[in-house]
Amino acid sequence: MSIDNSLARLTIADNLPNENVFKNPSKLPINEIHMERSWRELKRNLSTGFDWEDRSEKDLEQSCFELKKEIIPALDKRWLLKLSFHKFAPVCIPQQDGENTAFLAENTLFIDSLDYLLTCDYHHFWCCILFEESATTAIRSFLLKPVLPFEANYLEGEYMEVYKTVFNKFLLVYKKLLTFKQSETEYMSQSFGLAKLKERKLINLPIVITLAVLYQDSDLEFVNETVDIYFNDATEVEYLTKEVDFFIEQNLIILEMIGGQVCGFDESVEAVPISIEKRPAIFSLSWVYSVVNYLLCSVITSQVLFTFFKPSIEIATQKNFPFRLPYIYVNIYRDLYELLDEREEAHTQENLFKMVIQEINLGRTEFIETFHLFVSNCLDEALKHTGDSDKQEPIIENYIRLLTTALEDDYFICDYNAAHNVASQNEMFESCCEIDSTQTDFIVSCIIKLPRNKKLQELTELKKKTIESVFKEFIPVVPEEPEEDIAQPGPSRGLTELPESEIDQKIQSIMDMFPHLGDGFVLQCLESYNFNTTDVINAILEDNLPPHLSEIPFDGIRIPAEPEPEKPVLAYTGKKPEYDDALKLLNDKTDIKAIKNLVLEGIQYNYEHMYDDEYDDRFNDDVAIPVADNPVGEELQAFNPNRQGRRKESESEDEESEEETNEHSADRNRFNFCEDPAVIRARREARYRTGQAGASGSTSQLKPKGDVVGKPKGQGQDKNTLLNRQKKAANKSSRANHNRKGGAQWKRTRGMVPS
Repeated sequence: MSIDNSLARLTIADNLPNENVFKNPSKLPINEIHMERSWRELKRNLSTGFDWEDRSEKDLEQSCFELKKEIIPALDKRWLLKLSFHKFAPVCIPQQDGENTAFLAENTLFIDSLDYLLTCDYHHFWCCILFEESATTAIRSFLLKPVLPFEANYLEGEYMEVYKTVFNKFLLVYKKLLTFKQSETEYMSQSFGLAKLKERKLINLPIVITLAVLYQDSDLEFVNETVDIYFNDATEVEYLTKEVDFFIEQNLIILEMIGGQVCGFDESVEAVPISIEKRPAIFSLSWVYSVVNYLLCSVITSQVLFTFFKPSIEIATQKNFPFRLPYIYVNIYRDLYELLDEREEAHTQENLFKMVIQEINLGRTEFIETFHLFVSNCLDEALKHTGDSDKQEPIIENYIRLLTTALEDDYFICDYNAAHNVASQNEMFESCCEIDSTQTDFIVSCIIKLPRNKKLQELTELKKKTIESVFKEFIPVVPEEPEEDIAQPGPSRGLTELPESEIDQKIQSIMDMFPHLGDGFVLQCLESYNFNTTDVINAILEDNLPPHLSEIPFDGIRIPAEPEPEKPVLAYTGKKPEYDDALKLLNDKTDIKAIKNLVLEGIQYNYEHMYDDEYDDRFNDDVAIPVADNPVGEELQAFNPNRQGRRKESESEDEESEEETNEHSADRNRFNFCEDPAVIRARREARYRTGQAGASGSTSQLKPKGDVVGKPKGQGQDKNTLLNRQKKAANKSSRANHNRKGGAQWKRTRGMVPS
């Protein structure tokens, strides 16, 4: 044997990677163990007269090498071998020529690195994890740019085989990483191991969520164990809450910024940079794919957090996360469909276009499922507090708020109802808590009447499509013509518009067969079965009525609906002329006179049967004091309430006082804006005296029409007097404050009150 070969063999023997030097007879944790490390070093001063030939291997070892030993901790970098770990090479999706050439070669080396970690014993494995930087870098490289489950479907052939190998072996490495106790002698405390993993950045909230996204379908047990290990750390409760709070806030900002990039930002919104480029001026299908992919990933990570860590739902609710989802859903996907409508890239880049549509559909499904997590959490909390109405009340309010918020975005609530029936959810809430059925029935009825809901029903029932394929039919919100309801067997709360006579005939035909039923109960049954008498009769005979009808008395009486109020007459219904510019429109005054007449005709008052005591009624027993009219214009004659009943008497009195009036005609102008109050008082005094003279001069004069005094008590009263008293008693308080507005307006027109 040559000297070179012997030395080479000895060097290799000292560095066997699988050499098991770990010993733990006391069964202590590995972080508390110290072990003896031995190695051989070449002697510095070798004997010059040493005979190298015909020497055995043992003689060479003793003569040329010296054995050294030291006591060091079991977890120490001096136990490491000189190795280099390779990182994961991410795949480019959509895959293009020349971009993934290094994927197969580099990931083959990455698989070798994973194999080495799997074959290491417990001691060497943890030394690599804690002290070999390239090992932790290689593990993190896969978590930073993983191939998500929906993206793995785009891989084919060798790419798929290599990725499957990476996917499975990486899972085994992380299982080994989170196994803090392998045997009775090879173990460490969980708190120590978890602290070291956090120190090496091999476990944190983003990594836990990424592992859950990758392996929730293939190994749910591993995901649950990982979540328990991370979130059940009692020493980090406050830190974990802040970390979850920050993560939810960041995801909400990302969704808002994606909406801004697609739909445009408001002037008051400050844009935050995210990992997608700004919307290009020229249409780019690759940019659309980056948007829908980023949006899908953001929603998936949020959903995974809410699924595996229930306290995060309450934190997200406080930040209004679920209440923003419907608005973001409708606005982003509506604009994306409009952006993709009738693009030639659908034919020139067919594969990429199919990927965009597929990820849009997946994203919409994830939006729906994320929103459903909040609804399900409300139901779980309500069931948990069954019988305690005080604790259930805020839960029910949150549930109603979720649905009413979603109801504002009709496309979202209809898609949600197609996946998770809202009526069934309401029934589950009604079974475990006291919920206002009026609110829930209103929400269901609104959903049923939406055109989007009718279209989804046609697609699912007539064309037999699944929910995922139905979501492909998402179209922009446009005004749609009302569609006729499709008659369906079984209970339905959608009302059909029928003539009143036909409804009466249907009610009577059912009551002829069941005379013990009331017409009100029969009407409720007809409304529930879309006015199909056959279905109602069969349901009554089979005792198969809906649950909400069992709460109604079977002999209930039908209460007719209140008549609809008369519709107001519009003052102007013509077509306005067109103008070249705004100045001509502002200077046009041709319609002012016509509009004035129409308005004045619409404000005439008639108080023939209205009692008004604003005037001085101290002498009402003898004579009514007429009040002069003051019309606004010649074409409109306004009537004073006190003037109407005294028209004949006023005409005769005007003739008698014509001479006195003519004396003041020179000073009196009917168009005076403010007449002298002294003149008004003098004129009224003269007319009053005229009335007094007429009353004293003729005792046979007829009593005024509005007489309520009548004859002295005990002598009987006329029929007119009794009727006038009844009118006065009936109308005295029919208007608030006894028509002060009319009296004040009368005084203002005569200048007695400043305007």
